[in-house]
Amino acid sequence: MLITSKDNPAVKALKKLLTSPKRSDARMVIEGIHACETFLAHQNPILVWVAESAQMHVEITPLLAQMRAARITVHMLPDALFRDLSTLEQGVSLLFEVERPVCTGFSDTGNAVILDGVQDPGNMGSILRSAAAAGVRTVYLSSACANPFAPKVLRAAVGAHCSLSIFEQVNMTALFVHLQTAGIQTIATSSYVANDLYDLDLNRPVAWVFGNEGTGITQTLIEAAEARAYIPMSSGESLNVAAAAAVCLFEMHRQQR
Repeated sequence: MLITSKDNPAVKALKKLLTSPKRSDARMVIEGIHACETFLAHQNPILVWVAESAQMHVEITPLLAQMRAARITVHMLPDALFRDLSTLEQGVSLLFEVERPVCTGFSDTGNAVILDGVQDPGNMGSILRSAAAAGVRTVYLSSACANPFAPKVLRAAVGAHCSLSIFEQVNMTALFVHLQTAGIQTIATSSYVANDLYDLDLNRPVAWVFGNEGTGITQTLIEAAEARAYIPMSSGESLNVAAAAAVCLFEMHRQQR
């Protein structure tokens, strides 16, 4: 179905999901052919959007045929209207509207990442990507974190969401009690009164705590953590939170192999 008006209700709803996503949204948007293909390996979208000129693209034509065979609605947009809506500067003009996942409760097993007030979408997406690559399957977010399903986070995570259970607006006090009961050690990254990362025994499940880009981890969580770790550096005071997370997660991955 070709839609030509920016005032079409479905187009307005799509624009809202792209420009001002909310935690209460029932849907989120996946952008770009490769991100859509990654998502499609896990579940079907609710709705597909494609630019008029892109429907004959060698990668998109079979995908659209698959969607139509599955009776999933495909909307076409004029190229100019699609460009106005999309947040991607480059890439094949394809969007999926998909169900926004909601996780409740806590996980009892395995490694985890706890984010305390991480605000930058790029940082959050990078941390999620590193977590998935290091074998982490559970992520807990404080209420002060950025929306993990916003388009910029989804792009930066490059498909990591598909292998992660992301718990939002978590009660951190209850979470730390749960992790302690489950035998999962909590380690807060800190430059003060901390152990060298490479001296830690990471052979049992770990829940890593990473904090806000400016203020770091809140003091209550630092005190609640079982251990504190710093990354030894040749110069400089600290690493960007996404870089620090990658270092910690892959040291854990190395030890647990």
